[in-house]
Amino acid sequence: MKSLVQKLKGFAKKQSDSEDIVFKKLLILIVALSCSTFGLIWSVIYYAVFGFGLTMILPLVFTVFIGIAIIISNYMADHRPLVYTQIILITWISALIQWSIGSMDQSGLVIAWSFLGPLGAAIFLSVREALVMMVMFIAIVIISAVFEPMLLGYPLIVSENAQVLFDIMNVGAASIVIFAAIIWFVNTIQFERGRSETLLQKIQTLFGQHVSKEIAKELISSNLGKTESKAYQVTIMFLDIRDFTLFADSRAPMEVANFQNIFFGALINIVRSNRGIVNQILGDGILAVFGAPVINETHAIDAVNAGFSMVKKANELYELGEIPEIKLGIGLHTGQIIAGEVGNEFRKFYALTGSNVIVASRI
Repeated sequence: MKSLVQKLKGFAKKQSDSEDIVFKKLLILIVALSCSTFGLIWSVIYYAVFGFGLTMILPLVFTVFIGIAIIISNYMADHRPLVYTQIILITWISALIQWSIGSMDQSGLVIAWSFLGPLGAAIFLSVREALVMMVMFIAIVIISAVFEPMLLGYPLIVSENAQVLFDIMNVGAASIVIFAAIIWFVNTIQFERGRSETLLQKIQTLFGQHVSKEIAKELISSNLGKTESKAYQVTIMFLDIRDFTLFADSRAPMEVANFQNIFFGALINIVRSNRGIVNQILGDGILAVFGAPVINETHAIDAVNAGFSMVKKANELYELGEIPEIKLGIGLHTGQIIAGEVGNEFRKFYALTGSNVIVASRI
């Protein structure tokens, strides 16, 4: 089964095809092959019931033209010729078969197949084209029900057993094709949605390791990844490790990196536990903000609590021997700032701007 699907996926294939285009090509091919198969079956049934004539020829014409469209589409590496051929023929050949028999009851509602026209247009084309096909389908139904056209000039006589067979084939088979197409389409949408959500979660996780998770969510969920700058009432925190340059110069790079990972990791957890976010890691300190991009009315209290916790954590890590003895400078300032995305298409970052940010850095 998998090998057959892989072969069918080669239909009208281009190297540049997206997964969505590959799926649509495969779907229209399966629908066309299914309808063509039923077309051959109908030709045999109509021949057995009516003998050789227009009613028997019409489904055979449908199958032949669909086969030609498959060959042309595959040669052109473009599924659209098959889409248009399938939609137009399934709509009008079904109507002509209905009118060649001359009676809605006697035909077994063969125009049910015509509904595949607007359904196919909705899946493969546009909403506007689907609406046009739907209007066309409704017009065919009204004409068939009210006027009951007879292309042969007289209605064909259908036995009771043949009429039951027509009902089963038309309503049943058409419903099977429609149901299968919808299920395939819905399952694919659900699969793609699940894969997109998984990819989005991975992006948020990876992105959230470089900026705060709150900022990552805002950037990803905003329109086209572009966030508008907004005014926030916040508390800014600047933390500085005193004499860090002397410390870094007197130790091996790996030792300095290990120190930064341990200490900054602890600081990030403290900021997050106090409903703040770390906007930047500055090498010898951090820039954190409480109250943006998620508004928080207790941002000042949270920032003060975070500052005390940081001093306490530094002492704990020193006593445990995980970091050397250090001195910290922590500046806090509350006021209005502008927060948002700054940069161009090559490099962007979430910036905190305003005089209150500068004041905090100088405390």
